[in-house]
Amino acid sequence: MELGRCIASRDAYRSLLIRFYGFHSAWERSAAAAAPDRTFFESRCKTRLLVRDLVALGLGENEIIRLPQCDPLMPLSSSAAVLGSMYVVEGSTLGGAIIARQVERNLGFDGQTGCAYFRGYGRDSAVMWKQFGAMLLEASSPETEVVIVAAAQETFRVMHDWLCEAP
Repeated sequence: MELGRCIASRDAYRSLLIRFYGFHSAWERSAAAAAPDRTFFESRCKTRLLVRDLVALGLGENEIIRLPQCDPLMPLSSSAAVLGSMYVVEGSTLGGAIIARQVERNLGFDGQTGCAYFRGYGRDSAVMWKQFGAMLLEASSPETEVVIVAAAQETFRVMHDWLCEAP
């Protein structure tokens, strides 16, 4: 997947958001059950932002719920696995700010017109990242580190493969 191509037109960008939606909606359902702190986890869920963007780009809510879902996901059966997986998801949020600027420049979308997902936490991104880092550090131990790292690696692989797969 070449980012420049994915944000070169409205249709290509919408296709990219559809792929992100398929990943995040499946991932959030899978991770929610084992999340170490439900409120903390839910404050970082991105599906609602993707739904807002897709609606702004012309998809109806009934169309959105029928979009393809990322499958198979990695098993997220422990809080350590969820935190490792969240490391990748939260890290991608930081990069979203750079992509948001490019989307705004290329396509003219902002947080209300189709770029809420890439804007992520907005001005709170650094604070949210630090809070996540503190939670991850607190959960880290010699026993959990292997699980955390393996889940992060597998999440990155799954996300990459899903986003690069032809729709």
